[in-house]
Amino acid sequence: MVKAWYINDESVVNVEMVKRSERHLNPPQYVTLDELKRKIGVQTEWINVNKYKTVENLQKLSVQKGYNYWDIIDIENHVEKHASFYTEHMHNEPEVRLVLDGSGYFDVRDAEDKWIRVLVEKGDLLSFMAGGYHRLTLDSNNHLKLFRLFGSEPDWTSLNRPQDDHPVRIAYALQALNGF
Repeated sequence: MVKAWYINDESVVNVEMVKRSERHLNPPQYVTLDELKRKIGVQTEWINVNKYKTVENLQKLSVQKGYNYWDIIDIENHVEKHASFYTEHMHNEPEVRLVLDGSGYFDVRDAEDKWIRVLVEKGDLLSFMAGGYHRLTLDSNNHLKLFRLFGSEPDWTSLNRPQDDHPVRIAYALQALNGF
């Protein structure tokens, strides 16, 4: 089940070790799933992925959720790939990810530009609004297998921060002022 909390974003010596840890504030500041949705536009759902072990069943799930395209990415301890996912970025379209196996962290920015760390594990489905800044990192288990869903043609383009003048980012920021 998805869990979320604010993290300490101080500079540290061992970046690789720190980005894979929980990084709680002292004392910890947890974020409810309702707050995650209302403040940042991140929606969560739990899905029994054991029901979707075949490609055909995953394709049916994609159609049920209203998505036309999908792929599967298996992220291991690949430093180059991991570095690109950890770079803070946004997308032009919503980002929808279902954890098929493993675990990791999505970090998302709140309206005050503070990081919230979102733990995802097998069965967790996250939907991010287009224009929201985020990043992805493995946890200490070093494995995350994701089912990625796309509404239109698959677009893996990441727009690295800063993108504050981008129309999609502006629309996101305006919506965030009123709550999602």
